[in-house]
Amino acid sequence: MNRRGFLRAVGAAAAWCCSRSARAVAAAAASPGVEALLRAALRERRVVRFRYRGLIRWVQPHALGRLRNGRNALLGWQASGASRSTPPPGWRTFLLAQIEDLVVTEVKFAPRPDCDPEKSGLVGVEAGNATGN
Repeated sequence: MNRRGFLRAVGAAAAWCCSRSARAVAAAAASPGVEALLRAALRERRVVRFRYRGLIRWVQPHALGRLRNGRNALLGWQASGASRSTPPPGWRTFLLAQIEDLVVTEVKFAPRPDCDPEKSGLVGVEAGNATGN
């Protein structure tokens, strides 16, 4: 690779890093809107659909809080959709900053009795419906 090609590659890498950082900032900034929609879904016990790490998920939201590292998170029962780990259904903890394209559906659900936010790693639970909140 000649010098010109090297400089182009460095410039492209820098542009990619900057755009990636801008997306991360935008995602973090979008959290208040995501959080407000999730609070409404919790209150009304409605299933939500969103994209998380590139995969579509259908989730029954049960609690909002923070992880021990201070990041805002959702504890939910993933009823269907895709997952890179264990296939649904099952309990999942989702970082709010990584939730995209959130839609609150008209589908209602009953809170699951086995919901345990503390067991999931959530501390400082601010909203939840496990006990009918």
